[in-house]
Amino acid sequence: MVRFYAILFFVILVFSCKEKKRVDQQISDVIEDTLVVEKPDASQKIIQFSPEFIEENKINEWKDFKKFKDAIEDITQLNPAGVMIFISELYKTTSALLKAPFPEAFDKFPVYGRIKVVQTQIIKCHFYAYNKQNEKLNVALNELYVEYNILLKRMISIAEENKIQLDSLGLDTPTIQDSKTIPAFSKK
Repeated sequence: MVRFYAILFFVILVFSCKEKKRVDQQISDVIEDTLVVEKPDASQKIIQFSPEFIEENKINEWKDFKKFKDAIEDITQLNPAGVMIFISELYKTTSALLKAPFPEAFDKFPVYGRIKVVQTQIIKCHFYAYNKQNEKLNVALNELYVEYNILLKRMISIAEENKIQLDSLGLDTPTIQDSKTIPAFSKK
């Protein structure tokens, strides 16, 4: 009879412990489902191209970049409930931009590399949003806006570099020493 009571006590103990864990798990799921996204400081300081710059460099004709720029600016007006959708679409837009041809003025490795850095930040934001890591998501969004500003500043500097004429330095045609065809220390 003592064995019967011991087995009965053990069965009740096992079922009572499992019941308690299920309730705790449901409460923690409700808490984790809330995603709180604060508006990062850098979103207030996003650089805008001047209308003259857009016209001179034909930014409006570069449709993929325009979509990318609009998507970044839309994400600054972030609705926390739809952050995953925004970030997923932003990643698709960035991938399309990288695959599309660049205009001649911006078809340079620094611009391409800066867009890849922004894309990396988008991937980080997506990871943190998916795993509901609020604090890290807010930091990653702030870094995304900073990297986007760096991209725009680099595009502005490249446009300014393109305006510099070689003859303004007093050189009609630059002398190029190609060490592959004529080695520098050859006797020719």
